[in-house]
Amino acid sequence: MDLRQLRYFTVLADELHFRRAAERLNITQAPLSVAIQRLEAEIGGQLFHRTQRRVALTEVGQVFREHAKATLERLDRGLAEVREIASGHAGRLQIGFTSASSLLSFFPEIISAFRRRYSAVDVTLREISSSAQLIALRNREIDIGIVRGHKIVSPSDISLARLLRDPLMAAMRHDHEFASRESLTLADLRGTPLIFYPAKSGVGIYEHFIRACERRGFTPEIVQEASEASTMVGLAGTGLGIAIVPAELRCIHVPNVVFRPIDDDDAVTELVLACRAGEQSALVAQFRHLVQVALVARPEAATTAATGGPIDTTPAKEQIGYN
Repeated sequence: MDLRQLRYFTVLADELHFRRAAERLNITQAPLSVAIQRLEAEIGGQLFHRTQRRVALTEVGQVFREHAKATLERLDRGLAEVREIASGHAGRLQIGFTSASSLLSFFPEIISAFRRRYSAVDVTLREISSSAQLIALRNREIDIGIVRGHKIVSPSDISLARLLRDPLMAAMRHDHEFASRESLTLADLRGTPLIFYPAKSGVGIYEHFIRACERRGFTPEIVQEASEASTMVGLAGTGLGIAIVPAELRCIHVPNVVFRPIDDDDAVTELVLACRAGEQSALVAQFRHLVQVALVARPEAATTAATGGPIDTTPAKEQIGYN
């Protein structure tokens, strides 16, 4: 028994006339008759009463008609759903992000825009560290990751594309000795109590920041670690030390805390979109395209392009690293 036989049977069961059924199926009556005979032989019972004047369903045919129609309807619904998923208009998209990413201005805009455009897609958001996102991508627990990092060789099975270049800033209490200055340098931080991410938090700026300070002849004095950027800024407000955070996070408003830029070319971090290399998912491709369009439309797009460009959807052998 095959789907062709089921379709032949249901059309004949609707028409109860071999000529009309054959015309609907765009075939001659002979192959229709043969198909019905083979179907009856396989079932072991007669499906139709046939006379020269009329065709009618037998009791067996009436029962089989309901099952055949239900089977074909389920198949049609399944095919429609699969086509929607293949076209990227339905399905499930799992997105990983670091805790600080949700505070960036573009993140809620992109997620909201994607939900509006692809309302039939089930979007799942998972807060997860940068390094854990790579494991989750390999295990197919997420489809897209939004991580932070700096330049090193990327894994061969992960495709990385730069979203934006984000300078580091110093967040400090308003009465700190550096608060009156318009900007700082990394060298100014020598001997200054700092608040920073834990070494094993999976946040990609840690190793880069430590090395940048060491190139200036000192090891940063980290007196307090915190995994959440908002916690770091809050602790800076207590006067415990200066919190070093990405510039995009200056949107965090804490009483008595001011932000000052760090004027060093290497005092930067980069936000990166990660997915599996060779990913064929239409949903992933559409999300990446939407990110590209959104970033190009940002007011600072010209600056971003000058310092590294908007998202490049081709895999890079040497782009972004992370802890």
